[in-house]
Amino acid sequence: MDYGSILEERTSPAVLANAREQYLRQCARGEPSAGSTFAYAHAMIGSKNKLDVKDGILCLEKLLRDDNDVSSKRNYVYYLGVAHARMKQYDTALGYIDILLEIEEGNDQAKRLKETIKSAMTHDGLIGAAIFGGGALALAGLVAIFTMSRK
Repeated sequence: MDYGSILEERTSPAVLANAREQYLRQCARGEPSAGSTFAYAHAMIGSKNKLDVKDGILCLEKLLRDDNDVSSKRNYVYYLGVAHARMKQYDTALGYIDILLEIEEGNDQAKRLKETIKSAMTHDGLIGAAIFGGGALALAGLVAIFTMSRK
């Protein structure tokens, strides 16, 4: 996979509709599974519609809070980075990726995404603005979530 293009990849409307249908079907029966919620969130963050991306972020944040599986949390944090970068919220995106790299120093996928985000920032003229962005404070809580879940 070309990680440089991950910010450009889009979910087809059919895939998004299918994920939404499966998610809503599970919601009608009670609490949807983490897998179904993640599939729906992943489809939403790939949408061209910014409202879908925002809803995908909310789903991923809820999964990050509620799911105790450490390997799943890694995916949630990574895709939160992707989603925020797609929304051009680069400081928040880098915050998520930095947390992931703090936990998994050798994570090549996260390293490549970080470089992609920095390239996008340079392209958008925002490289200096995100160093101490407002998202840093909120992301500090994620370190605590990851640390607590690993014990």
